[in-house]
Amino acid sequence: MSENIIYYGPPGTGKTYWLQGLLNDYIDYTISDHQIIDTYTRNSEDWLLITLVILQNQGGIKATDIQSKVSSLGLKRALNVSAILETHSVLPSPLGVARKQPRIFFEYVPGKWYVDRARLLQFDPQFFEHYLSNSSVDRRYSFVTFHQSFSYEDFIEGIRPTYDETTKAIDYSPKPGVFKLLCSEAAVHPEKQYAVFIDEINRGNISEIFGELISLIETDKRKGAASELSAILPYSKEVFVVPSNVNIYGTMNSADKSIAAIDIALRRRFKFIPILPNSEIIKSELEFVGVNAYNIEGVDLIKLFNTLNSRIELLLDANHLIGHSFFLKVRTALDIANVLKERIIPLLEEYFFDDAQKIQLVLNSLDSNGNLKKDAVYCHTELPVDKYFPFVGDYLLEDRKRYYVASNISVASLQQIYDGTS
Repeated sequence: MSENIIYYGPPGTGKTYWLQGLLNDYIDYTISDHQIIDTYTRNSEDWLLITLVILQNQGGIKATDIQSKVSSLGLKRALNVSAILETHSVLPSPLGVARKQPRIFFEYVPGKWYVDRARLLQFDPQFFEHYLSNSSVDRRYSFVTFHQSFSYEDFIEGIRPTYDETTKAIDYSPKPGVFKLLCSEAAVHPEKQYAVFIDEINRGNISEIFGELISLIETDKRKGAASELSAILPYSKEVFVVPSNVNIYGTMNSADKSIAAIDIALRRRFKFIPILPNSEIIKSELEFVGVNAYNIEGVDLIKLFNTLNSRIELLLDANHLIGHSFFLKVRTALDIANVLKERIIPLLEEYFFDDAQKIQLVLNSLDSNGNLKKDAVYCHTELPVDKYFPFVGDYLLEDRKRYYVASNISVASLQQIYDGTS
């Protein structure tokens, strides 16, 4: 059964990362036993051997089946597959189990093991080039990002003049777009699942990009469905129907102003799943690399993160919260300060562009009298009219404040953000 899903949430919640994780379900590697044996003979890494066996099986394989496969390769070396899977698991370490890098194995379905390809590429960005360069790769997906210039001609079909080397003339015949090409391939292989991934789906002109296909993408209007619909495409005059084995996934930034104008037709044809800020992800990801998120050189990152978001929600709304992904690579208090300075504060300045004092409230930079605190993160200086203009004529000028980020964001500055909160 096909599905149309849009993942939405505030910036930095990992929506695009989520899509990239889904890509793994639409990639097939053809890995021979000879390749596995050759790679293991040259590298002798037990985790690498098991990784290749899982990828050969396209994921979802029991530990006992991995053990049987390893035994059948005739490597003349006894391996405890279950122990290796546990040692390199992505899960937090239970008592008595020492984790080792790369931590890439997980059970998506109980009892069946998979490889977290995102973590694998974090550990070795050239993994597939190093070990699988001779393998054939079948990618059953297309990935696009919508923007204001993206059109029906890019997505479905259109006339794009190309030079024909054979005829030495300009070819004006209709060319298929990203979605039509994928549907054509999916129609040839109905036994496989295909997908189109659309990042920032709300940034495109939906009615213009989808055209008459906005009705055809409904799951009950697909090929073979009870209410199957087809359309004649305007350029090629072909009869087109969306195959039932094509899934459509999209992302939307809930802080983006264009979300308010999202096409109602799109809302009716997609499931909407929120991807929200989650401090537990910060905790687990930092624990994964041996960092205690509750005490990073004296800074409680979890409390800081939750406090920032509570204040933003009170001053603005839940659509503009700060995502957890901003903090996933911090290791020190200086890292936290740099994330605030380079990523979070510029975002807050966009949110509160017409009232910068609210940024001071979010960062707890003012005392109960409205005066600047000693270790304030977001500071200001006064710009009195009288100091700069001895005469203003008929102009009604008012004193202003010039806002800026503190040059030195210390541990005390970071702690001050959440001081006084329970």
